Amino acid sequence: MATSRSSRDSELEAILERVRHVRNFDFRNYKRATLQRRVERRVAATGCRNRAAYLALLERDPNEVNTLVSSMLIKLTTFFRDKEVWVALDKVLKELIQRRRPDQELRIWSAGCATGEEAYSIAILAAEALGPGTPGAELKVFGTDVDEAAIAYGRRGIYTPQQVEGVSKERLARWFVRTGEGFTVRKEIRRSVVFGVNNLVSDAPVSRIDLILCRNVFIYLDAELQKRVLSRFHFALRQQGALVLGRSELIPFAARLFEPIDLSRRIYRKDLRQDPPSLMRRPAPADLAPEVSPPSEDPAPQDKDIQRHLREVLNSQPCPLIVTDLEGTVILWNHAAARLWNRHDTEVLDRKLTALSLPGLTQEVFAEPAARVRSGRSESETVDGTLELPGQEPVALRTLVVPFRGARGEAQGLVYTSHDVSSLRGLEESLKHANEDLNTVNQRLSTFNEELRASNEELETTNEELQSANEELQTTNEELQSTNEELETTNEELQSANAEMDAINRELAHRTEELDALGFCQRTIIRTLAVGVLVLDPHGKITTWNLAAERLLGLTEREAVGQVLWTLHVPALKRSLLQRIRRHVAENRSLRLEDVIYQLPHGGRGAATVIVTPLNNESHALGAVLLFEDTTRAAALAQENRELKERLRK
Repeated sequence: MATSRSSRDSELEAILERVRHVRNFDFRNYKRATLQRRVERRVAATGCRNRAAYLALLERDPNEVNTLVSSMLIKLTTFFRDKEVWVALDKVLKELIQRRRPDQELRIWSAGCATGEEAYSIAILAAEALGPGTPGAELKVFGTDVDEAAIAYGRRGIYTPQQVEGVSKERLARWFVRTGEGFTVRKEIRRSVVFGVNNLVSDAPVSRIDLILCRNVFIYLDAELQKRVLSRFHFALRQQGALVLGRSELIPFAARLFEPIDLSRRIYRKDLRQDPPSLMRRPAPADLAPEVSPPSEDPAPQDKDIQRHLREVLNSQPCPLIVTDLEGTVILWNHAAARLWNRHDTEVLDRKLTALSLPGLTQEVFAEPAARVRSGRSESETVDGTLELPGQEPVALRTLVVPFRGARGEAQGLVYTSHDVSSLRGLEESLKHANEDLNTVNQRLSTFNEELRASNEELETTNEELQSANEELQTTNEELQSTNEELETTNEELQSANAEMDAINRELAHRTEELDALGFCQRTIIRTLAVGVLVLDPHGKITTWNLAAERLLGLTEREAVGQVLWTLHVPALKRSLLQRIRRHVAENRSLRLEDVIYQLPHGGRGAATVIVTPLNNESHALGAVLLFEDTTRAAALAQENRELKERLRK
């Protein structure tokens, strides 16, 4: 039995190889069960006794190869197939049209369109969404398929009454013309649809697409080929672009690479925080087992939010951050690293870090420290390097290498965090020059002291020689000796004072560096908080205005800092609320207001919590800190939770 099955598999592979040789079409990654059924049908239709005889027929008759390829590519399509999906697509199209620029073309790709019914259907729906008038240069629909005959049929745009049964009477009258016994798509729509032959697996995808429809194609592909095609779709879509798959195609990888909009109808949105190469290289367990969640529910929303927030935190870090596995392959590359080395994550992911030759992080510099951390001989290593930038001053980099550990503490790779220490290097050089100058002065002072001591000795000798000749000068000489001793004591005290001053200077420099680092960390933390932070002086003048305040209150930091809060026009802060905050700040009292209704910067109404905390230094009032936390989402979730509990009680 095993030998027979192996023989049949080898015959199937030989047939696929023959198709690839004649038609240059590779079916090797298509699902074997589907291919076997299609081949068996052709074997029976041609009257061959077995696959071996059918293979001989393929070698004799190239036309049979074309027939086999057509039978493998099932072209089951109709106008407006699955009406629920088209109702949902109408909403998606309207959102895409609202977000696009006035001069931007709406580009739609119907991948695997077969004889064109789906391409014309989406073109009609888009024309209706664009509003009155015929679609012009603002709409472009690309219909592609691997079957040239099907593409040629679609270009004609002529369909039988049976093929247009899914079209409503209103649309049939508006967008079709009765020609003989069939219906022809009006030229206004045909001008908007461009048909072409395209193999989703091997050919380059259409670029700058707003919406992709690819239904009932992935059911014929294995998991690896599905990932490859989905990654190409991710590349082809514009920001916030949408993807529609078939109702029977529940692909776990799609939910990881795209954000589900309507999972029950397989409608997704491009998620820019996902990285196709890294996802393909390390599939999660969700890729290996089918999803069992109900179609109407979004599986594990809390875990998904945590992963999204984690990616946002890593990409918001100001320091370049690189993560590699134990073999040195790059698995994470944040935005700061992309800006510093001017390389997109698609250029570095899945490549060896040693092969990237990153300036300031070359193999000669970090190979040995990384090996020590990887082997466990060291918990962390610091590496210094220099990044040469064309037309700019060199950047001094200091890179910290630490192990990347899993949930159980096992080593899974290395984390490289780089810091720009150019200013620190400048301070170190200045301090070095100052120390050299001080050493030079000390050496000169020592030379002077030695010369002075020599002069004293010579004077003592002269005094001894004159003592016998002039006894009156002896007293003067003794006084001079006492003066010299006092001068030596003064010199020693001066040396001690210089040493103390040097120690104080070093301590001050160290304290200054610590204060600078602390101030930088404090400013970074305040700016990256999700809560709007406003710091006021005792007169209400704004001294701090973080990024969350810009997003929630609608004013930039440049517009707000230095202004008196009560004089600004902030739509989110009503005049009565500002006056109440002003009184509490003037009286040095705390204030907490919850469920404050305010106007969102982009329109609509939201809820927020406002907290005012006085800043006091002993008996002096330094001002106040105002926290503005958006609770719109939390309030909505709480309301949904209460409604759910009420339904459960019923």
